[in-house]
Amino acid sequence: MARTTPRPSPTHTQTLQTIVRQCPCCGEPMWAAYPNYRTMTTLEAIVRLPLQIRRCLNPACPQGRKPYRPEPEGRLVWPQHAFGLDVLTFIGTQRYAHHHSVPTIHQALVARGLAVAPRTVTNL
Repeated sequence: MARTTPRPSPTHTQTLQTIVRQCPCCGEPMWAAYPNYRTMTTLEAIVRLPLQIRRCLNPACPQGRKPYRPEPEGRLVWPQHAFGLDVLTFIGTQRYAHHHSVPTIHQALVARGLAVAPRTVTNL
């Protein structure tokens, strides 16, 4: 089912840049291909992540033309997920260490100010 309310707007912005500027495969410099962004929800805030995507332009490189995303992105959120790793850790701890039910975990997240559906808690 679709959302009945709009997603809350981001409260913080954290710009992520790639650490490696040389292609890991051929060693040529990677060029900034395009900007991208994603929004993730953490236990403290809703964070907008502007990302600078890079690509190797060497046509002989096996990694040529493939997007290279910033490395710190993987420390904050899983690919194609909207919730940060701290939310996943909180839910996992509540569920498997403290044996709380999904409705109880959902109430705890709502009490912290997170806009999350009960089904999302089940999926996470």
